[in-house]
Amino acid sequence: MNKIVYDEGDHFCVYAKGAEESSTQVHQAWQAQRQERVSLIYLLDTEISGLCILAKTADAKRELKNTYGSNLFTFEFVLWAYVENALSEQWDCDLSIGWDACRHQAFPSKLKGKKAYTQFKVEQRYGHYHRIRATTHYLRPQQIQLHAHYGHLEVLGDTRFPPKNHYVYLSSLKPDFKKSSDEKPLSSGLHIHLQHVCFDFHGQHYSFLQPLPEDWLVLEKYFTRYLR
Repeated sequence: MNKIVYDEGDHFCVYAKGAEESSTQVHQAWQAQRQERVSLIYLLDTEISGLCILAKTADAKRELKNTYGSNLFTFEFVLWAYVENALSEQWDCDLSIGWDACRHQAFPSKLKGKKAYTQFKVEQRYGHYHRIRATTHYLRPQQIQLHAHYGHLEVLGDTRFPPKNHYVYLSSLKPDFKKSSDEKPLSSGLHIHLQHVCFDFHGQHYSFLQPLPEDWLVLEKYFTRYLR
């Protein structure tokens, strides 16, 4: 499958990363298709699907890295979460984030952490299940997961913050559907997707949009049918 979303000639390209696809695999997949050396402008957590920007030249890498380092990129994530209590329509989280290299996990820390900021906005509610948009301008490792957790969101499929591994089964939504031992969830994996990225390059504004995963669309169809 061609996962190249956009190819800006000799400067950069946009790649649609799948969930559980590492940065190394992104490099390998691109080189397998185009036989070109590229550099990732930012790192997207392995568990998260969405858009990656890859520079093709040293000059393009330098300009895009400077733009990114100046917080002039905009990243919009979509996530699905289970929410136990009442939730505001919109809120911000500015918890600084540290990194535990031994456990490979982010943690909040004012003393050892680096600045991070995420704005959350509820887009749709289906009972306890919420579709939420998270926006930031610079990415720290596991930032969206960590900030979502401290915003009292249980992101579907999240095994880190907290490790409840929430999934949705048809038997939990449809009253006359009997649960079986081999029933599979309606969707799988960590439910965080980098849907929209925009930035300026060489005086021109670029904006890229990546569709949501197909099983998320199935999930929302059942939410609409049984939880409205």
